[in-house]
Amino acid sequence: SSVAGMYHLRDLLLLAVRENAEELLLEPEQPPRMRLQGKVRVLDGPLLTSDEVGELLRSIATDEQQREVELCGDGHFRYAADHLGQFSVHAQTQNRRLHVRIKCLASG
Repeated sequence: SSVAGMYHLRDLLLLAVRENAEELLLEPEQPPRMRLQGKVRVLDGPLLTSDEVGELLRSIATDEQQREVELCGDGHFRYAADHLGQFSVHAQTQNRRLHVRIKCLASG
């Protein structure tokens, strides 16, 4: 699986599912964060760079989905991870920086 700096998306998703997080938030200049019962919890670890957020997104998005985000600045898609469940991914560029929100749907 693809590594962005120190982070593997699969590990982040696994953690989110284990913690029953509502969503995983990936934004530049922030460490990965999870929303748990409406509260945001910051994960211990280095800040993500814009490039790392892009790499994490590329590890789960198809070429077509990536193009949509690049062209429209906004993309929504479903992602199914083996043994982890279903996720709803929303990627947006704000001020040329990529922000990714991954909602946990059903766990598999």
